[in-house]
Amino acid sequence: MKLYLIRHGQSETNLSGHYTGWAQVDLTPKGIEDAEGIRPTLEGVKFDKIYSSDLIRAMKTAETAIPGCVYETTQLLREINLGSLAHKPFLPADSEERKLIVNGYTAFGGESNDEFRARAAEFLEKVKTLDCDTVAAFTHAGLLRMALSIVFSTNINTTNFVCSNCCIVILELKNGKWMLSGLINPQ
Repeated sequence: MKLYLIRHGQSETNLSGHYTGWAQVDLTPKGIEDAEGIRPTLEGVKFDKIYSSDLIRAMKTAETAIPGCVYETTQLLREINLGSLAHKPFLPADSEERKLIVNGYTAFGGESNDEFRARAAEFLEKVKTLDCDTVAAFTHAGLLRMALSIVFSTNINTTNFVCSNCCIVILELKNGKWMLSGLINPQ
């Protein structure tokens, strides 16, 4: 089985430099172009099942990248919950608030990294139970990195993996374990 994890196109908050998390924000015109840009890559793949985060930016990416697709939404694919940081400008690295982001965003009413990891792991386990050859999942940068962290049993973060808009991570299930099979990271 192969699982295509696909990050959404550029969102309004990506463009403005604001935190997003679970906030509902739309794609920018560039975000639509991003999704159209991966269409040729996805056209040749027969997906037996398509999932999307229930956040607008992921759903619109799915609808644009695979026109006419039928997908199931799931909160398991959401970005990490940032709590009260959603819609706020990115915090400077030396700010007091930024120092509170240690093991996630619980200081702001959001998720811990452990809660986020458990949610990502739950999705990966759910996909293992499907009787499918190829699955697509439209999601977010944080979840992509967390999925890779699970696969590689290490911490994959923004300093060691740049995840561009509409990045595609392809995982393959072999002997009950997910393995990295491919990576397409448009610039």
